[in-house]
Amino acid sequence: MDTSVRDVSVAQRPAISRFRAAVIGSYGFIGSQLHAKLDLAGAAVTGFTRQAPVLRPDGRPQDALLAAEVLFYLATSVSPAMAEQRPDLVAADHDLFCRLLDRLAEAERPPFVVLAGTGGYVYDPVAPLPFREDSPTAPRTAYGRAKLGLEQALTDRRSAVPGVSLRLATVYGPGQRVSKGQGVIAHWLAAAADGQPLRLFGNPATIRDYVYIDDVVNALARVGEFGRDGGTLPEVINVGSGRPTRLGELLELVLATVPAQLDVERLPGRGFDHYDAVLDIQRAAELVGWQPETSLSAGLAKTWWARWGTAARSRAPTSISSCGKGRRLWTRSCGFPGPARPARGAG
Repeated sequence: MDTSVRDVSVAQRPAISRFRAAVIGSYGFIGSQLHAKLDLAGAAVTGFTRQAPVLRPDGRPQDALLAAEVLFYLATSVSPAMAEQRPDLVAADHDLFCRLLDRLAEAERPPFVVLAGTGGYVYDPVAPLPFREDSPTAPRTAYGRAKLGLEQALTDRRSAVPGVSLRLATVYGPGQRVSKGQGVIAHWLAAAADGQPLRLFGNPATIRDYVYIDDVVNALARVGEFGRDGGTLPEVINVGSGRPTRLGELLELVLATVPAQLDVERLPGRGFDHYDAVLDIQRAAELVGWQPETSLSAGLAKTWWARWGTAARSRAPTSISSCGKGRRLWTRSCGFPGPARPARGAG
């Protein structure tokens, strides 16, 4: 693609206009920041959380949902780790989404639905990288199957409820909570702030696609506005950085970001970890004029200083451990894998 043409189209896009929106999952990492952005832009936004459910006891949608022009669905009860252990929560999430869509289908003018899905867990890991929206899907984890199931539920009802599923890469940034089995960047920065070793699970050559929270929020808002205005969109759009990054490369960037020198603990991979994944984001650029604006190094710096920078400086460790045995503690002097290899099937 001619990037100069793409940059011009993005620059000429108007700012987010005012519209009526509902954000389901507005207390979460992405939902809270989307809500704030839309509110700042002058949109009439209503947020829904577990304490403010979307359906009344009789099953009818709340009035704010029926009045919304765009409905952003970011609610979930499970993380990648929890999905393996709690199939009941996975089933409850799916049931709630289907019941909501079926009720919206009864409305005279249902809102345009933007579903936040995952691009890291739904594609067939043996497919060539980068994953395009038409790459085969074959999720290997309960989390991936759950997310693909929500996508299918929306696709099955598109004739009655307009909408699109956004397959998000690994999202990071200020405001992300440190939760078990999710968010390697949040975990590493929190550990660095406490002077603890950074725990690297699995192969440091594993490839990921990391996209900054502000870029994801912009993509959600832009797609929602495009759909609200009657634009034709496909069933699925990838949202990521479009750049492959090895875990070892990410580790080097984190170590370069924090004002301390830290140990790194190598640990075996976990069953819910996804395989190599990087997304092709050309469709988002062509259809709605979106592209990420924040580099990984800049995003890491913003994330670190927004939450941990000042407080961590006074207690940051100053010594460097040698490469350990047994636990396999690494420092920079031990060496890490080089830049990410070219994407499979590329070049």
